[in-house]
Amino acid sequence: MATGADVPTLPAKPVVRMVSPGVYEVGKVRLDQKAASISFAGTLNMKRGLLEYLVVHSKGSVHESLLVTDVEATDIHVAMLLLGAKGGAVVAEAPPAQLDARYFRMAPKLTGDAVIIRVKWKEKDVEKTAPIEDWLFNDAAMKKIEHGPWTYNGSMIHEGRFLAQTEGNLMALVTSPTALINNPRQGNDNDHLWNANGDTTPGIGTPVEVVIQLVPPANPNPGRKP
Repeated sequence: MATGADVPTLPAKPVVRMVSPGVYEVGKVRLDQKAASISFAGTLNMKRGLLEYLVVHSKGSVHESLLVTDVEATDIHVAMLLLGAKGGAVVAEAPPAQLDARYFRMAPKLTGDAVIIRVKWKEKDVEKTAPIEDWLFNDAAMKKIEHGPWTYNGSMIHEGRFLAQTEGNLMALVTSPTALINNPRQGNDNDHLWNANGDTTPGIGTPVEVVIQLVPPANPNPGRKP
């Protein structure tokens, strides 16, 4: 994440509106201060197949993302900043278009805030919720990926462009410094490892609510359901 007086201002600053005490709308994102969470709408995009992203905007890499949304990266980022997220260190140079083994060897590890990601949806008018990990499959381990936090690194600004906004790739399974959120798990440099778990997801096109909860630094069990 880039912050401070020496970087450009984020584009398209969203409108912030109070819905009720402690609850705000930031563009199309809802912020709940008491729950330390934000949420927004999306749809299930893939039930099977290799993934590089958890969530992308409709202008992003839709062909390799579990979920798709029409919510802007700037809305999500401003909501997370209002929630208290700080993101990672400033990245001075944009990564190459193709991230290869050499890049992953040389690139610094992404840092930022720990967050928990959950999904909510309805099946036959019954509301359901699950950790996002339940909708993913690790091909090497032949099992669902372990529950636990993700890293809110906050993307980066390069040549006046907020890259999560311009590229539309919001949450990454395979390391992407331009995404808002990244996967800290082993194998995050492997684009042939992560798969959609069609045994646990609803049908393609199902509306979902994505919930991102900021984990307090002192929480000893961040992978547990709050």
